Amino acid sequence: MDIVVRLAAVGQAFDIARQLREFEKSFSDAEFKLKITELYSALSDTKMALADAREAIQERDSEIKRLKVLADSKVRTVRVGQYNYGITPDGKPSSLPFCPTCEQTQGLQIQISHGLGGHNLCPKCKGIYNARDTALPVGFQNAGQRNRLISMSSLQSCAFLRLSVRETLGMLPF
Repeated sequence: MDIVVRLAAVGQAFDIARQLREFEKSFSDAEFKLKITELYSALSDTKMALADAREAIQERDSEIKRLKVLADSKVRTVRVGQYNYGITPDGKPSSLPFCPTCEQTQGLQIQISHGLGGHNLCPKCKGIYNARDTALPVGFQNAGQRNRLISMSSLQSCAFLRLSVRETLGMLPF
């Protein structure tokens, strides 16, 4: 039932009750019984409308709770290319991204796992992703890491950059 119809049923019940109070003895028993029947009908419609409203409110409340739990269970992410990576407590992105299909269709953060033959797999939807596409770029830093680097003194920054360059060069195959 539409909420407007529910409110109309409530208004109709009150109108009939008001008319019954205004009855004078000049009305016949048949007219009185007709008005009582109309009142019972309007009150039963009102009762059903209120039950429908209560059910709709409960459904909305449960949906709100479900969405809050879903929002609270999500981890912070950083987007690199077309993939979202979870951010670890120390501010670094995790090594493998979340499955974009599961994120977009179900709102779930399912981390892709390593597969065979240069492919990574989603354990939930069984999506297959190219391992090169899902790998973080070498030396990737998210904005939080860059901000920490900027806030360091220049001497610390130079030492940090030298270390980062050494790590990056150490990863290169030569």
